[in-house]
Amino acid sequence: MSKLWKLSILFIALALLMGACDDGGGDTDAQESANTVEAFDNYFEPTSLQLEPGAEATITLANAGSVAHSFVVPDLDLEIEAQSGDSVDGTFGVPDEPGTLDFYCKFHPDEMTGTIAIGGSDQPIEEDVDTEEDDDDVDVDAEVDVEEDDDA
Repeated sequence: MSKLWKLSILFIALALLMGACDDGGGDTDAQESANTVEAFDNYFEPTSLQLEPGAEATITLANAGSVAHSFVVPDLDLEIEAQSGDSVDGTFGVPDEPGTLDFYCKFHPDEMTGTIAIGGSDQPIEEDVDTEEDDDDVDVDAEVDVEEDDDA
C-alpha cells in the first residue's frame, strides 16, 4: 500500500505543478478582470475590490444568503441581483482614471457596503459636475446701463 500512497502523492503534486504553470491560454493583450463577491445575510465578502483603469471587468455576485441580495455601483449604472443560492455576472468598463467607487446591496444598503479601488487609489472618483465658479465670473462691464429719466 505504501507504493500506492507514494504514487498518489506524486500524481497530486504533478497535477498541482501543471496547474500552476498554466497561463489559462488567454489573450495576454486583453485587460480583463473577473472578481467574485459573495453575499451573506447581511454582509459582502470581500468588501473591497481592486481593478485596473480601463479594463473590462466582470463581477460575479454569488448569493450564499437566504434572501435576495444585489450588487449596485451607482457611478457605473451597474446593478446585479441574485436570489438565494444563485450566482449572477455583471460586466462593465472600468473608468480610465484612478479612484474609488462605492457599492452596496439595494435591499440592505446600511449593512452591505464596499468599495472598488481603481488603479490602487483610495480617493473617490470625482464626477464631472459644473462648478459655481462659472456663474461667479460675471463681466460687470457687460451689464446694460439704464438711464434714469429726471423729468418724472
